[in-house]
Amino acid sequence: MKKNIALLLAVIIALNLMALAGCNSTDSRLKTSAAPSANASVSAGTQTSSDGEVYELIVQNHDPATSICGQYVEAWGKKVADASGGRIKFIYYHGGSLVGADDSVNAVLADTADICWSAATIYSGQFPISEFIQLPLSGITCARMGCDVMQDMFKEVPAFRNEYRDFKVIMLGSCTYAPISTTTKKLTTVDDIQGLRIRAPGSTCALWCSSVGMSPMTVATPDTYEMLQKGVIDGCLNDWHNISAFKLYENLHYIMDYPTPGSPIFMLMNKKKYESLPADLQGIIDKYSNEYASEMAGIYWDSTRAWIYDHAKEYGVEIYKPSDALYAYFTSDAVKEKVHKQYIEYLNGFGLDGQVIYDKCMEIVSRYSAKYAEPWTQSISIEDFKG
Repeated sequence: MKKNIALLLAVIIALNLMALAGCNSTDSRLKTSAAPSANASVSAGTQTSSDGEVYELIVQNHDPATSICGQYVEAWGKKVADASGGRIKFIYYHGGSLVGADDSVNAVLADTADICWSAATIYSGQFPISEFIQLPLSGITCARMGCDVMQDMFKEVPAFRNEYRDFKVIMLGSCTYAPISTTTKKLTTVDDIQGLRIRAPGSTCALWCSSVGMSPMTVATPDTYEMLQKGVIDGCLNDWHNISAFKLYENLHYIMDYPTPGSPIFMLMNKKKYESLPADLQGIIDKYSNEYASEMAGIYWDSTRAWIYDHAKEYGVEIYKPSDALYAYFTSDAVKEKVHKQYIEYLNGFGLDGQVIYDKCMEIVSRYSAKYAEPWTQSISIEDFKG
């Protein structure tokens, strides 16, 4: 009898333990394994949560792993993972291996991915205020400046924050500027650009192209190489990083170093997934988001210009400055007034007060004009964010 009672108690205890384990299990994809030992490093000021789990987060990036995008998201992820003592683990899907470029945002909303890196201009009309960053002749000279402007816009323009209401924002920033690259024709006169079939990223950039007489075409970044190779387009407005990451230099002979602003970029996280993390892990993500992640992005993207300059000759690419006449034409008051008026009307079409938003954004740009008047004389290094 005593043996039977002891056996019965053991069974009851085992069943209770199993039930408790079942109650503590929530998202099987999020929680994966026991945390590292207590000796693992955790950033100062954090407190280990009681669940002792490792949380896997899926990161979608449509550009190649070797691109500056791939390098950036993994370097940022390493900062967060190290600060968490290994309790946050990122799984990266580069090169569109999870979903295509234009599905990245939806993948985060649908919980297919937990975080995505992408460019706002890919999603036509979804982030219209963000497209200000790519507005030609706004005064933005580099990625670092664009990132600072984006941060202030997010703090001070309520309608801009509203564009990201469904996400946990990790980073809002900017690519570096896009030069005017062509396959076979060096552009020296105003006549040379008339009817030029050129890949233009985003609506605001296309407005400028049309205003100066070019023929802008919508081409997805991964398709640009083939379109150049086949002669479907005569050139492209892809930023320095795109020229490197997608090896566009193999089909280009000329790069006019004229700064058309870079695309607005972001890293967005599934809001519910963020909220499901323990408070201390949320705090670590917060620490490396916003200002930190934006400053990091600006330096990463601006660093890509130097690589093209260093390697252009070996690929048979001539980099040159626009003639005085062409520069004056590109930057004329008439062109600026026309393009900026069209952007204001574009915002009005979304039920926004385009003029008020435009004026505020231009005022924010003016704050950084002196700081970034000569951006390429400033020392920058991505090594500052590694380790």
